Amino acid sequence: MAASKRPLDDETVRHRLAALLLAFVGACVVVAASFVFLPAQSAHDPQVDYGYVYSGAKASSVEFVRSNLSDDSLLMLGSSEFSTPASSVPQIPATTFGANNFGLRAMCVGEAFDQCLWDTIALGALADGGLPRSKVVLTVGLGQFTDGGMDSSTFGTRFSYSLYSRFCDNPAIPSSSREYVRNRLRELGVDETSLRSVESNGPIELVNRVVLSGMDDLRLRSDLRNVRRRGIPFAEGPVQTPNWDALRQEALNDAMRMSTSNDWGAEDRFWSEQLQPALEGLEGARAGETYSDTPEYDDLDCFLTVCDACGLEALVVISPSMGPYYDYIGISQPTRAAAYERIRNVVAQHGRAQLADFSDREYEKYFLFDIVHFGWTGWIDVEHAIYDFAMR
Repeated sequence: MAASKRPLDDETVRHRLAALLLAFVGACVVVAASFVFLPAQSAHDPQVDYGYVYSGAKASSVEFVRSNLSDDSLLMLGSSEFSTPASSVPQIPATTFGANNFGLRAMCVGEAFDQCLWDTIALGALADGGLPRSKVVLTVGLGQFTDGGMDSSTFGTRFSYSLYSRFCDNPAIPSSSREYVRNRLRELGVDETSLRSVESNGPIELVNRVVLSGMDDLRLRSDLRNVRRRGIPFAEGPVQTPNWDALRQEALNDAMRMSTSNDWGAEDRFWSEQLQPALEGLEGARAGETYSDTPEYDDLDCFLTVCDACGLEALVVISPSMGPYYDYIGISQPTRAAAYERIRNVVAQHGRAQLADFSDREYEKYFLFDIVHFGWTGWIDVEHAIYDFAMR
């Protein structure tokens, strides 16, 4: 027969409570010390441009992004296209806009897997109080309109409590847009504690908001240390007007030098290391894709509704996919054309929104450097459209 447990005496209980209290106080001291010694999110070197740093921490920090905006800044929301290094495509925005004083500073915000729902939340958070030029750029591509939409596990890696709480704090956001975003977040499995903490002013929700905001603030303060090391010096000298013809010719020269091993215009290293080895098993592999069974079109509509509500003029850049590759994997050109048309129709419903539609470049060599990301001439043409939009 098992021996019964002996009840704890009063002294033991006191010792255990004291130990718990000491541990709690110690944890509070560590957290408080972290807040004291880690710079605030808004801290930055005013002589350094952080607009071209590719970072999830930067993208999630409203204070850091807004503190780095100037009258010349243009908010550009996108995804993995901002990760392309200059070693692969010298024409990326950090080179074209960052290294030259064209009177335009790009603030690139976004990371891989950021799609229109994330962009809507980020915009609502960042636009509280207005944006320079009252303009914003959004890049979209067919990869985010695949059937079934983004899965919850992938979205969970990019959900930002800080952005969502600031989105909800923006008084310009219509209640219909708040409800739409809230429902989409529930569909994607965001926990109820996070959602309710910004939806209610009850005592439990207020405590949760303080705790969750504090934890996110601490994480971002820590992660932004790396971001601050990656900024670039501001371009010096008088404002110049870009010579787009010369820039495009230079881009074409770079493309011809860096893409010699294939007829699709892909970068040599990408072709040899990633694409060519995979092609054998991909022929016809995605013939069932329709780009129709997805909430992404509604998410794009919500993004543009938030733009309208915040008094922002939007430029939606439609990025093409590489035609020869998508033909090979079985997604036909008519299927892709129908998806591009749906995107255009969503944008057309918002009178202030403009389009920079490059969907007709699917078969143009060097517009992309891989199967979906802007290449040498692609970035120059996109930047030309962005520049014209920003400077009007």
